[in-house]
Formats: sequence, C-alpha cells, structure tokens
Amino acid sequence: MARPIPHLLSAVLIATLAVAPEAVAQSSGCVREAADIRRAETQLPRLDVAPPDDKQIVCITLETNLLFARRLAAHIAQCPRSPLARRAQAWRHTGAQYSAYFSNRRCKPAIRGFRG
Repeated sequence: MARPIPHLLSAVLIATLAVAPEAVAQSSGCVREAADIRRAETQLPRLDVAPPDDKQIVCITLETNLLFARRLAAHIAQCPRSPLARRAQAWRHTGAQYSAYFSNRRCKPAIRGFRG
C-alpha cells in the first residue's frame, strides 16, 4: 500500500510546480537576450580601427562599447547562468578602460537608448 505524502511535502511540491513555468519563461528570456547580445557584440565598432585624430568617431566608438558593457552587466545580473557570464569579467575590465578613455578625451554622451 502506498504511503500518503505528508502535507508539508505536498505543499512544497505544489509550490515548486507553480514556480517552474515562470523559471522556464525567465530562462528562455535569458537565452533569447543572450543571443541578441551575442549578435550585438559582433556588430560593435572597434576602437583600434577608429581614426585616432577624429574625436567624434572615437567618442562614439567608446560610448557604443560602454553601453554594450552595461547591457551585458545588466543581463548577467538578471541571468547569472547565462552563457555570456564567462565573458562578463573581461567586459567589466574593458568597460572600465573605455570609461577612462571616454573621460580623458572629454567625450560627451551622444547615444540615446540603453543606459543599463
């Protein structure tokens, strides 16, 4: 004869099943966002090919990459198990460097949109 599940265990099981669809939805949202971020990363302008004497291009390149670093950090904060998590530390370092360059060149924010 089967033993009945204690009420506490039953309540935990029901609560877990009730949360599961939300976790799956968040997980699929994280996967979708990671794919978008990965695609955006391939389209980032590169600082090493920006003409060093063209302040506007350098500033926009720096700002674009800074905004990407913030977007990645926000994604990792929401989705710590993201496949992009391994690259987050490198982008934190790059973002700090680019932020210093941005300030040193006296750049002004020009891009509207994602601010992290």
